[in-house]
Amino acid sequence: MIANCLNRLRVSIVFGTLFLCLSCVSQAPASWILRDIQSLDANIMNTVQWIKIEKSNLKFLNKSIKKKLNFFRKTNFLVFQKIEIEINSIEKNIKNIEASLTKQKKLARKVKKRPKLKIFDTYDNTNTKRLPLLGGKKEIGLKKSKSKTVLKILESLEKNSSLIIVNQKSYNSSLNNLIKLFKKEKYDLVFIRQEVEEYKYTIKELNIQRKQQNIHLEKLILKLNDALLVSKKSSYTLNLLDISQNIENYNSIMDKFENFVNNLVDIGGKECRGLVYLKKIGHKKDYQKKYEMGIADYKTTLSEIPKLISSI
Repeated sequence: MIANCLNRLRVSIVFGTLFLCLSCVSQAPASWILRDIQSLDANIMNTVQWIKIEKSNLKFLNKSIKKKLNFFRKTNFLVFQKIEIEINSIEKNIKNIEASLTKQKKLARKVKKRPKLKIFDTYDNTNTKRLPLLGGKKEIGLKKSKSKTVLKILESLEKNSSLIIVNQKSYNSSLNNLIKLFKKEKYDLVFIRQEVEEYKYTIKELNIQRKQQNIHLEKLILKLNDALLVSKKSSYTLNLLDISQNIENYNSIMDKFENFVNNLVDIGGKECRGLVYLKKIGHKKDYQKKYEMGIADYKTTLSEIPKLISSI
């Protein structure tokens, strides 16, 4: 039983640090930095994933605002027009990004089929080890080359990546405008994926504190081991066991909440029947209420552990 208690305490320490890795998420690239064909592939895959997520969001968005859009068409045509403009812009941005991405994929295949062109060797990047495609030719360190084919490929890569980024920024701007439009009408337009990322960031910040406590927890385990060697039934040993059990329970509470947050996209999506939804300002969904209660308990629990350890 005592051995199990020690093992569970160690597992709790490890699990607490694991969340830092689980909460990492892919972001849309801020710029295309290319060093070699592998980095080109990585940027392409990032954009493929971005398109997949945002097309899914667009599907849920159109579904969630359909009734309200019809309502505005009849009662406030100006608002209806403004919403339509942003929706059309969003759809256009995605199509533009897909078109530019298709061209980048073709160029990537071309580069792979003709390695003798040495596309990435035409850049003098020995100092920076980077290949930013969005600057001027002086900025990207392009060497003078006699190969028109190489220059054409490089210029196309630069042009396509620039168009992708410009359209991603325009897409995000239209989304923000859409959210503001609904907010003026006293509605919250909620994108669950983005909302949960904010929740995860909060947990990640708190988890840094939790990780810092691991040093003290390891010391507690050492003290408990030493105490057990002397006597298993002394008041000191029993007190350490009691504290260890309490800490184990606290860690279990925090682990369960972190697991809840990690699965919150699915939980929220199931409750709202979609990953984008519209709600009146001030109204909270059940998953939001549970998160708010859980994060408050998490913070309280996190503050209790140092108090227990200091009481030894």
